[in-house]
Formats: sequence, C-alpha cells, structure tokens
Amino acid sequence: MKWSRVLSITMPIEGMNAMLARLLVLILFLVPAASAEAGFFFYGSPYRDGPWQGPACDAPQVLSAIERRFARVETTYWDGARIVGIDYVREDATRDWQPTVIARRYCSARATLSDGNVHELVYWLRSDQGFAGVGWGVQYCLVGRDRFMTYAPACAVLRPKY
Repeated sequence: MKWSRVLSITMPIEGMNAMLARLLVLILFLVPAASAEAGFFFYGSPYRDGPWQGPACDAPQVLSAIERRFARVETTYWDGARIVGIDYVREDATRDWQPTVIARRYCSARATLSDGNVHELVYWLRSDQGFAGVGWGVQYCLVGRDRFMTYAPACAVLRPKY
C-alpha cells in the first residue's frame, strides 16, 4: 500500500478527533451556564432548603429495619442471633445538605441480642438512599460484631467526623 493512501485515510480521522474534542470543550462550557440560567443546579434542589425531614433515630420504622436486616444476615450466614431490644437511642450529629447533597443523621444505641450479649449499635440515616434513590436509607454496625471489618475500627466509618 502506498504511504500517500495511508495518509489520506488517517488525516480525516485525526481531523474528526480534533473536531470532536473542540465540540466536547464547547459543551462543557455551555451546559453549566445554560443550567444556571434555567434555575437548575447539580448540587441543589428546591426541597433541600431547610433541614432534612427524614425519620428520627428512634422512629419505629428505622429500628425495625435494622432488626430485620440483622436477622436476615445472621440467619443466612452466621449463628442466627437476633436483636431483641434496642434502647438508649440518641442522635449524635446531623449533617444537612452541605458539603454533599445527601443529608445524614448519625445515631447510636444499645442493642441486646438473643444470645444475651449487649453491643453498641452505630447507624446513620441518609436521604435519597432508599430503593432507586427514593426515600431514606439506613446503614448500621454492631461494635464487636463487624466480622469483616467493614466499618472498622469499632464502626468508626458510621460515626460523625467532627
């Protein structure tokens, strides 16, 4: 194959890449300006003006969600222990919409298990973390029963950073 033929094939492709790169840069500069004029921002929403109105730390639906998830995991993979009581529930901190777009409520409590052991329960409630981003979500950890050190050390990942 002649070199002139190879060059004639690659030149239009290189020219096309340069044109696409210029178009991408133009889009990146125009989209934020257009969205700001339309009143749409990536880091805000009309319902995020005030404090998060999600469930409290001691709401029955929150505590029952923790109990159900713990029972399901324990019976499936471990010794089948269940949470038989949650008391001394308190809210440790709240982070509304800043610096992220997800509001958090940090909570802790004391959980009594069916085997008689008592553990500190650390959990957070987060906005927009339910199924498909709708509603609230909860993540929890029992200090001393974090077998794979998912939230280690001592469930520190779920505790507020002051």
